[in-house]
Amino acid sequence: MIFHLLLPFSLLSASLASYSDVPAQYLAGRATSNPDPTVAGSTDGGWQEFPNITDATAYPDWVVNKKKGAKLPVYQTAGLDTSAVKRAVIILPGKPRDCWYYWNVMNNALYVANANDSSLKREEISIMGPCFFNANDLSAGAAKSDQLVWGDTTWISGHYNIGPDSISEFSSYDVLDSLVDYYMDTDMYPNLNVVVIAGHSAGAQMAQRYIALRNSVKNDDKLHYWIANPGSILWLTEDRPIANSSCSGIDDYKYGLSGTIPGYATAKANKLERSGLVERYRERKAHYAWGLADDGAGDTRCEAMTQGTSHLTRGQNFVSMLEGMDGGMPQNTTVDWVEGASHDNVEMMQSADGIDKVCRCSEYASYTLTFALALPI
Repeated sequence: MIFHLLLPFSLLSASLASYSDVPAQYLAGRATSNPDPTVAGSTDGGWQEFPNITDATAYPDWVVNKKKGAKLPVYQTAGLDTSAVKRAVIILPGKPRDCWYYWNVMNNALYVANANDSSLKREEISIMGPCFFNANDLSAGAAKSDQLVWGDTTWISGHYNIGPDSISEFSSYDVLDSLVDYYMDTDMYPNLNVVVIAGHSAGAQMAQRYIALRNSVKNDDKLHYWIANPGSILWLTEDRPIANSSCSGIDDYKYGLSGTIPGYATAKANKLERSGLVERYRERKAHYAWGLADDGAGDTRCEAMTQGTSHLTRGQNFVSMLEGMDGGMPQNTTVDWVEGASHDNVEMMQSADGIDKVCRCSEYASYTLTFALALPI
């Protein structure tokens, strides 16, 4: 496997120095590892509890809009001095809505990072994991009647909540706005430099579409996104790499920027139009990652299959699309191809590249990102 690496020499040298004692595929050291939480219930039947987990404080009623009384469960790193926090990671759940699991995996990845580089201090990084429950979770017991709930997977694309009845038109992206604003509060976090919205698989889809639709540009200089192995992608151009004349609406949202945009962003999308949305998207700090062994189809709907036949080929085609647009690869964009990694969030989060982008990206905040990894050949 050959890689073409386009990096300024000074940045390449710094990167190699940081990982000179790290195996090529994964970071090996680990100070500790917490086991995956065991939770009653199931993805399809609904989760029965919102459990306590090691190293985190479980907040069942985190308020995301005081005026509306909107709240949902979240996990947050326990015991931190907010004045010492320099980075926050908002880790999004996978399709099973297993926020406890994803928080724990991200926390374990931070143990890996710290074990291999003591400059990455756990007390300086706050991890938050929001829980986007659905009606099954409400029936089973994990969600409460006064908490925000969504359709089965509609939270992934930024659609409005379906409950409680007292709150309407509250998008899952409104939740992300609120969590970002919380961490950007300089009275609470005076030394915070970066917020990373991180996701793998369905969480990566959520993060990538949030890049396109996030209404506010405030604090964009501090806001990074890590998108790993998304099942499908919001395409920026109207064409697709694989033709399918029988598939209608290949560019409709959530697969593109045509059709009906969620209510969260309808007004801004109508104002900016496609060109404005794409320009804003390309200015944001997006870090993409695909496992080179992730050959699963994931989303098998025809709209997704026009992007590629697997997670990996969709990623390769998306990167080619970015490179082929006016202006080429966006200057604030990075792309990592993680050797040996499949569709596995642990492999991706604990890879050297994953840790680099999630835990080190503040090092890039003071200057323009100018590098990308070309397609493997």
